[in-house]
Amino acid sequence: MYKQINYQVVVLLLSFSLCAQNQYYLSSSTGNDNNNGSQTQPWKTLSKISNTTLGPGDTVYFKKGDTFRGHYVVNGSGTEQSPITFTAYGTGNQPVISGSDHDDGGGDYREAILVENEDNMIFEDLEIQNHRTTSRSNVGDLVSFGIQVISSSAGTKNNFTFRDMTFKNVYGLYWVDPSNQSEFNAFEVSGLTFKSSWGGIINNVVVEDSYFTDLQRIGIHIKNTSGKTSDKRNTNIVVRRNEFFQIGGTCVLPIRTENCLIENNIFNQPGAKTNDKMIGRGSAVWNWYSINTIVQYNQAINAKGILDSHGIHVDHSNIDTFIQYNLMQDCEGGFVEILGGNQRAVYRFNISINDGWRVNPNWTNSDHTIWLNDKIGGQSGHPSYDSYIYNNTIVINKSGNDAFDTAIDINGQNTRIFNNIIYAVNGSGIGNQQGNYNDPNLMMTNNLFFGNIRNNFKTIDANRIEVDPQFYDEDRADQYGFQIGASSQAIDAGAAYAGDYAHPAIPVGASTIFANVEEYPTVDFFGHSLSGDSTPNIGASNAKNGEITLSNKSDLLTDIVYIQNPMISEKVVLFGANKSYQYALVDILGRTKQQGFLEASQNEIILDQILSSGVYLLKLENKANTLITKILVN
Repeated sequence: MYKQINYQVVVLLLSFSLCAQNQYYLSSSTGNDNNNGSQTQPWKTLSKISNTTLGPGDTVYFKKGDTFRGHYVVNGSGTEQSPITFTAYGTGNQPVISGSDHDDGGGDYREAILVENEDNMIFEDLEIQNHRTTSRSNVGDLVSFGIQVISSSAGTKNNFTFRDMTFKNVYGLYWVDPSNQSEFNAFEVSGLTFKSSWGGIINNVVVEDSYFTDLQRIGIHIKNTSGKTSDKRNTNIVVRRNEFFQIGGTCVLPIRTENCLIENNIFNQPGAKTNDKMIGRGSAVWNWYSINTIVQYNQAINAKGILDSHGIHVDHSNIDTFIQYNLMQDCEGGFVEILGGNQRAVYRFNISINDGWRVNPNWTNSDHTIWLNDKIGGQSGHPSYDSYIYNNTIVINKSGNDAFDTAIDINGQNTRIFNNIIYAVNGSGIGNQQGNYNDPNLMMTNNLFFGNIRNNFKTIDANRIEVDPQFYDEDRADQYGFQIGASSQAIDAGAAYAGDYAHPAIPVGASTIFANVEEYPTVDFFGHSLSGDSTPNIGASNAKNGEITLSNKSDLLTDIVYIQNPMISEKVVLFGANKSYQYALVDILGRTKQQGFLEASQNEIILDQILSSGVYLLKLENKANTLITKILVN
């Protein structure tokens, strides 16, 4: 009996220890490493928490308003059911964690936070920086990371969530010439990096509702360096509802990933040069050696740079890349870029507005409406197979000194270009700068051409229509203006989705992250239905009777309400608000910046403060209806 009782006590104690969840508090302003780490007696330094082994269910709190300099090396893993959480406490601005520590005689650190061979973690409500200015032994001068997650041993590291985070001010010591390809490829600076090697895999990553800005090269970098002959890839990556603003290079760069979903993000000014150190070359999204990549419902605007700098582009050696339901506007490099060795790269139901205006005398292929390149690593002879470009609305309308012309180059196999509106007016043109079509099986049909379009490109399409598509309101200069009117000849004029022109299927069964993604499109860009029983329209709108969608959330309202000036400065101008609403203007971190009451007769909200550039949510609410829409403050 004694032994039995003792055994039960041991089991109970063991069970308690396994379930225990510790809380650790840090404050750089009021803490002391000799304290006990509680909220009333917080620790002070990152080195203190680095030397603390964490376990499942533990939480590490950083005090808001404080800045923590140095290097945090996470020690310990959670479990899927009980992850480790890193978050903030108190009031005020997000706590800043920065690897730059100029008081440390060793120099600035490679990253602010390092997670190596640990997993099952949640990061939320923190600001991460790392502007390196001082060299550190054994750390290259041209590398810098905000947070770096590394899997450097065989096996899989699982479950990393980042939400409501800010990544900004991350720089290496020097600028790198973006035209030097070898230096450019070796230059690694990013806000958030996931890196696996030696057979390791990083699996189940979610980055959501976060803000990226002022980064020297990359926002989010996902890579596997196990080697070109390896089949190892990082898996199940989700990037959604984030804002990227003035990123020196690419916003999201998946390299050797499998199952990646990038949706509902705003990519504003990738390839920026707002800081002399910024690389100044980058498309919004840029995948490479990846399988099953879906990029949908994003805005890619104002991409800049001497090379690349398309809205969303497909680098070489990918399988099943779907770029759908995106707005790409004022992207310097152009609309479609597909490099060599791809299988099934698909651009469909996108709207492209004034993309491809770069003038670069040092590079012939400087700006493209459509560009299929057969190169891998600079070597030709690697065409992409079964590329689809269909039901897009492609518009260039710049006049006077702003007018420009683009190139069209197709070096592929079995490229299909159909059901697109291709439109260039007021002195601008498409395809006249350069046109090469090297695809023995190029299939073009049922495209609508209007304006200054290269003639030998148009004539490939024996079933083309050359007529004004009759856009709803081109002067709006946003995506909603490029819907078609009731008398448009684009209605019911598209090729049926059958045979060579059947929809390519998204491999939705490959991962649970695609649970809400349809295998085949059932709606157009604006939400109008697509039916296999009827002939589709040409272009990104499948409206049949001139019905107009002015907000992707307008169906929630009795009124049809939309924002007339989505890139606002001093006021928000509304159209169609015929009832009274409570309103709130909220930043991407959920902080209310302005609120009040909107009378039925009122069509303007005057801003009572100067707002920082970025994305905000406008919430309109009354007893019957709710509208939430995004606004870009510029």
